[in-house]
Amino acid sequence: MTIQTKACNRVNYGGTRAATRYIVVHYTSNRGDTAKNNVDYFARENVGASAHFFVDEKETWSSVPEACVAWHCGAKSYRHPECRNSNALGVEICMNDKQGKVRQASIDRAVLLVRALMAKYDIPVDRVLRHYDVTGKHCPGPMVDDPALWTAFRAKLTETEQEEEDDMRYKYYDDMPDWAQPTVKKLMDKGYLKGEGDGVLNLSEDTLKVLVVGDRAGLYEA
Repeated sequence: MTIQTKACNRVNYGGTRAATRYIVVHYTSNRGDTAKNNVDYFARENVGASAHFFVDEKETWSSVPEACVAWHCGAKSYRHPECRNSNALGVEICMNDKQGKVRQASIDRAVLLVRALMAKYDIPVDRVLRHYDVTGKHCPGPMVDDPALWTAFRAKLTETEQEEEDDMRYKYYDDMPDWAQPTVKKLMDKGYLKGEGDGVLNLSEDTLKVLVVGDRAGLYEA
């Protein structure tokens, strides 16, 4: 997973964290926004708030260094007995499209990031929380309104490698494995593969395998 970095304005986050014991999931709430737009905003403005990461359906950006305290789940009172800014990483998902609908591809990319952070810091799934679970704030909104969406997110965090492979779908060409990209590019160049518009292909792992086998058999040669 590629993580790009743009440093947050230093006034928007604190000093060194004592530990990493939790991961808190948020959403940006703005319709159709991007991870890049968010890191640009927090790099430029003095807002007294921050998060470590921002994720959309195409990119993952780092804003606050992981070793530092981001101000993402502070409150006057808490629902959770232990999770605080000082011991938690904050992940913001650009979750809503321009029509206000949930972008599943953004959630799927956030799953990859959170899984990597869980492995890096030895964090179990029961310490991956919504902002709502920490302070009671309505965030991430769609995962508070629809608890099943949150349940599905957490389930993906603990999927086995085989389960993940069976469910894997590739929305964009750049997300596809190296072994499939030449075939997909050939089919796109020939106009055989058009996708859903805006570069969205949404192909499953099994579909890619079938296409590659066909390519190797010479089925797509003019």
